[in-house]
Amino acid sequence: MKKLKVLQIIGSMNAGGVESFVMSYFRELHELCEFTFLCFDHVKHLHAFNKALTKVFKDNHFDIVHSHLNTLSVFPLRVAKKCKQPIRIAHSHSISSKKEWKRHLAKSVLKTFSKTYSNVYFSCSELTGRYQFGNKAFDKGEVTVIKNAIKTSRFEFNEGYRKEIRNELGLGEKDYVIGTLGRFVDTKNHQYVLKLAKDNQDIKFIIVGNGPLEVEYNAFLKENNLSNIQIIVPDQNKEIARYYSAIDMFILPSLYEGFPLSSLEAQVNGLYIIYSESVPKEGFITGYGEFLPITEEGLAKWKESFHKPHPRNNKLANVVRERGYDIKDAAKALYDKYLELLETHK
Repeated sequence: MKKLKVLQIIGSMNAGGVESFVMSYFRELHELCEFTFLCFDHVKHLHAFNKALTKVFKDNHFDIVHSHLNTLSVFPLRVAKKCKQPIRIAHSHSISSKKEWKRHLAKSVLKTFSKTYSNVYFSCSELTGRYQFGNKAFDKGEVTVIKNAIKTSRFEFNEGYRKEIRNELGLGEKDYVIGTLGRFVDTKNHQYVLKLAKDNQDIKFIIVGNGPLEVEYNAFLKENNLSNIQIIVPDQNKEIARYYSAIDMFILPSLYEGFPLSSLEAQVNGLYIIYSESVPKEGFITGYGEFLPITEEGLAKWKESFHKPHPRNNKLANVVRERGYDIKDAAKALYDKYLELLETHK
């Protein structure tokens, strides 16, 4: 069988949510699809980028161009349309927050062009689909929701991982540990986790990830003499999924999210999750958790929940699988959609 040739356009190859999404599908579909990855990260000269991308299209054949750049997809898809690429997918993975007003303004302007150069609209959730492509397009069925799926077996609770990671981090067997995983960027709002740690020094906290705010976080720990929280940049060779088994509760105080993969992974692991009220409820698949405000006044509500019993629930992985969020089922759905598009755009 001839493989489908798909150009996957992403922001970078860091261990972020979108990159994890694309790589999960790649691992599952590599026998059926030939993915070529193009990174849009650090583009400073748009003219040079356009010229280079035009050459890519001239020198290669792609059945499908699939861009994961949210509102920034207008730039590569404009070149793709000019080069007569027949299937041009704009995939929305995120929204924006008025709290980041510069980014919000830029996205608001760019999203008006979201349908100008693409001819297929994907999103990871109803929220992100409506945000980028509009309510009218979503209600007419023009937006296809592609699930943020994972290989669920990777994220199920493992007692061996728990002991291994806790030993590495100097955490005792009886320590109650609250954790979160994600890029060290403003949108993840780890600053709120630092406040929670300062306010709950009888509890251990870990923040796992990497990114530009690492220095700022560590400076906060030093200034406030906090010993109950660790900022962890994992070894690239270490399976990051192991950290879920080491913690007792997962928290996600994000300013905004499209469909957070980390919360899906944490649910598979059986963890109780506290989300910020800014996180869409679409990703709250198992119903094991709650939503709380990320305000100064809200700190007391988080503290109250921390001191209630929330035992790990090992039945949640099956719930996630039954809802279609295992990568094996979701990848088949994406492949079938690709085939449908090829037939439609002959």
